[in-house]
Amino acid sequence: MKRLVVFPVLFVFALTAAAQEAPKPSEAPVHEIKMSAKKYEYTPSEIRVKQGERVRLLITATDRKHGFEIKELGIKTDLEKGKETVVEFTADKAGTYPFNCSNFCGFGHRRMRGTLVVEPAEEASPHK
Repeated sequence: MKRLVVFPVLFVFALTAAAQEAPKPSEAPVHEIKMSAKKYEYTPSEIRVKQGERVRLLITATDRKHGFEIKELGIKTDLEKGKETVVEFTADKAGTYPFNCSNFCGFGHRRMRGTLVVEPAEEASPHK
């Protein structure tokens, strides 16, 4: 008799936990991109996302302290050596945005650059 009581309770608990973990339909999925920063380069150096996407960059400085800055989007953060830094934003406006190291990191500091490309959202065709 106890087995019959325990099983339904566990089953209901599992269903409730699964429902709580499911993403809400109103929340857009996050486009997650892992990056590294090391002496005078970002990898990848070009990031492509779609307009309207929520973006999460996971950036790790592998050799020393660096920085990450996209002036046009108001993003600027320090990247501590060996620590993953999370940079989140919504790519609201289509365009090409340069990013660069915002902490002096040596003679090649000015070459430490990359590009964020926000591709325009596809417009719905009136014939569909």
